[in-house]
Amino acid sequence: MKTPIHIAIVDDHLIMRQGLISLLAEYEEINILFDANNGKELMDNLKNSKPDIVLLDIAMPVMNGKEALEKMQLKYPKIKVIIMTNYFDDEHIIEFVKAGANAFLPKNCDIDKLLDAINYVYEHGHYYDNRVSAILAAMLKKTPIANKVVADTEFTKQEIKVIKLVCMKRSNTEIAKELHVTVRTIESHRYNISKKTNTTNTMNLIEHAVKNGILNL
Repeated sequence: MKTPIHIAIVDDHLIMRQGLISLLAEYEEINILFDANNGKELMDNLKNSKPDIVLLDIAMPVMNGKEALEKMQLKYPKIKVIIMTNYFDDEHIIEFVKAGANAFLPKNCDIDKLLDAINYVYEHGHYYDNRVSAILAAMLKKTPIANKVVADTEFTKQEIKVIKLVCMKRSNTEIAKELHVTVRTIESHRYNISKKTNTTNTMNLIEHAVKNGILNL
């Protein structure tokens, strides 16, 4: 039997939480660890229970989704976050993907799309549908591109290849296969790249690569 994906649901509307729990309970591959009313309750629960993925609302009392996401990035960076919100607009999408969200969905999406997002984020680390991808692509096109890579940052040829593949949204496993190396090697390259670029997630790295002309090398 496939290992279940452990989920936490964070939303200040009880009916929303109960609805998601009821829908997801029908799928054997999903296990709901806990639900929470706001970001503070989430952080309290995370002390004792670590989900694979958190379904996180934005507008909540006590601690909102942005604050909760920032705290998780610092304390529990391995936990992936799918934003589910009524604020499905360009500004919020860009803001939360930049902050480290692994997916961004409207609350009125159907259950099939939510399941696709959960499974894809679990397997590959991110899920951007056509709407989100178009918004991010438009943002990147508006970003000024420098003439050359930052002078004091030197990348190996292999690191350049890894950066380009990461920016193409390839997973570590896919990159390792394409470059004929181990996943552990790719993880090492990504760690070094993160240090050199001072980035913490794929979206940050894409922005850095575009601004500094790395994608044109």
